Amino acid sequence: MRFCLALALLVGWPLLAAGGPLAWITNQGSHSVSVVDLDAAKVVSEIKVGKSPAGIAVSPAAGKAFVTNPGEHSVSVIDLGQRRLVKTFAAGQGAVGIAVSPDGRRVFVADWFGGRLLAFDAGTYEALGSAAVGAVPAGVAVTPDGQQVLVAARDDNRVLVFDAATLKELGRISVGEHPFAVEVSPDGRLALALNVMSDDVSVIDLKTLQVRATLKVGRAPYGVAFSDDGLRAFVTNQQARSVSVIDLRTPAVAATWPGPEYPEGIATVGARLLVVSWMDDLLQLLDAGSGQRRGEVSTGGNPRSFGRFVQP
Repeated sequence: MRFCLALALLVGWPLLAAGGPLAWITNQGSHSVSVVDLDAAKVVSEIKVGKSPAGIAVSPAAGKAFVTNPGEHSVSVIDLGQRRLVKTFAAGQGAVGIAVSPDGRRVFVADWFGGRLLAFDAGTYEALGSAAVGAVPAGVAVTPDGQQVLVAARDDNRVLVFDAATLKELGRISVGEHPFAVEVSPDGRLALALNVMSDDVSVIDLKTLQVRATLKVGRAPYGVAFSDDGLRAFVTNQQARSVSVIDLRTPAVAATWPGPEYPEGIATVGARLLVVSWMDDLLQLLDAGSGQRRGEVSTGGNPRSFGRFVQP
């Protein structure tokens, strides 16, 4: 034990204790990422990244968190184990949405101003290719089998589906007005597109690439997360201070819970629901079954965490 400690100090390895799940919160106003220990309900690290970070994709398979910096057209890379910035690389004209393949080998970025889907090697950060998406691509998601990538083309009111290996376009789905986030269910059968101008959610059948249902939620739906069993989805309504709970078996809106001011990013960790408040500078902890508040953690300025931000 003494030898290991001495070796760690000698080579400069950070001594970070292993623990429970962590939430990685992008702080647009303070140009940083707050690392929240969810069991302790406190910030354990603060990491400076690029300008105005928004999107995030935490990849345990890659051992990294990838953060989009729209303010400087780049992606910052954080080592999950060391909790330190290891790389920042250029990514189009306005990187916003971001996702990583399940095997941790590829990173997909929505270029907001460039109108393209960009692909990068998650190890070397080299550009692997790009594909035209259309007007203002925002959210990005990868199917659980790693075969397909979905992108929300906000100003074209549609979701596009691409082959993850070749970036060949496989289909286009018309949805509501101004889809921002898109996410795929754990079983890979459904995708949800959140339409910020029509205040609804398009439920997409990924086998037929057709909209199965359109569900009215609160004003300006922004972020979405699925329960572990895939039976429910939780949607933050940015301008309604609420969270809509969707029963995917019906599908229908089953409940609406109060949330913090300007809720944006959202995630589930077992029985816990995590909601990021852009206005209140905090991470709110809710019971995923009842919506009851269980606590909150102060973060940096104007947190967003658009994407998958939990490290199990």
